[in-house]
Amino acid sequence: MSGDGGGDAAPAAAPATTEDTAASTPAPAAAATPAEVVPAGPVEPEPVAPYVEAALTRKKIPYWAVPVLFFLPLWAIVYALTLDPPTPKNSPLTAGAEIYAGKGCAGCHGASGGGSGNIPALNGDENVAKVWPTPAQQVAWIALGSAGWLEAGNTAMENGKPVNGGMPGWAASLTPLEIMEVTLHERVDYGQEPFDAATWEKDFKETIEKYLPDQAAEYEAVLEEWKAQPPA
Repeated sequence: MSGDGGGDAAPAAAPATTEDTAASTPAPAAAATPAEVVPAGPVEPEPVAPYVEAALTRKKIPYWAVPVLFFLPLWAIVYALTLDPPTPKNSPLTAGAEIYAGKGCAGCHGASGGGSGNIPALNGDENVAKVWPTPAQQVAWIALGSAGWLEAGNTAMENGKPVNGGMPGWAASLTPLEIMEVTLHERVDYGQEPFDAATWEKDFKETIEKYLPDQAAEYEAVLEEWKAQPPA
């Protein structure tokens, strides 16, 4: 027996060479080329709406002005309440002023009641309300005039001042309502005497029935109306 394992055994594989190893190893992938970096430019701001720009640029209200603005309407109301209310166009007082200006009273006593020459003033220290403390006496004086006043047995006005004549009587050209209205105007605007029903009622019925008996009911009706709705 020879001991070589027999003649039929397959020959051993030849060892791999360096070239073979290199050929079988895959080549590494090529490194990726980095992208070129473009420097960023300035960013354009978005356009601002006109109303937004106006709100941002307008002047702000200072803090101290806030309470002032808050109380301003209240101050306006308080101020308005201190003012004299306007005279209605159809009030007896307005009507009396129109009669005074348009019927001849202003021609003698002046547009503002200041008088002229021998014609007495209706305003001032010796205003008409002091000459005639009782409105009914003044109503009778305006209606009768100085001649009618003298004929009725009077030689002086209510304050004692002598009657010198010159005052025309208006009963023939003015109605009882108009005489009442012009009397009211003179007492309020020149005599600075606000209408007071108690003052006007003093001796009114007796005085009017004494001097103006034919029209007494008309005068009394006017006063009753004023008492129910005081003239302004």
